Amino acid sequence: MTTTVEPATVSLASALRLPVRQALADRAEALRRTLPDRPDGAAERWHWWQRMTSDQQRRAALMEHLDALCGHLSGRPALGYAADDPLPLAALEEADGFTSEPVAQMIAAFRAGLRDAAGRQWPEPLQPHEEPARA
Repeated sequence: MTTTVEPATVSLASALRLPVRQALADRAEALRRTLPDRPDGAAERWHWWQRMTSDQQRRAALMEHLDALCGHLSGRPALGYAADDPLPLAALEEADGFTSEPVAQMIAAFRAGLRDAAGRQWPEPLQPHEEPARA
């Protein structure tokens, strides 16, 4: 699905790619340091995975996800994301809380621009006691 976006949103996406990528790379590296060295070969990687605890496996899966998003932001499209999407929302979600305040404000402005371009308001998050509206 292609959406027409405002030039300001496009320039924000360009400005955000590097700081978001850096936040994701820093998170991935922090996770990498807590895990056993990851082998390159498929069979060795399978054994690496099997030897880990469930907590290590969870961290390894997150590390792989962050690495894929970093690659996408560097021009190597990741599976599950449109090749022409310069800044997937998943990358922004993973960067939340791991960037400086100015970058966080730029992310908020970028999201607002996407909402405006889509011509609709995204629903507010549900409160714990609320149920989703039924159509």
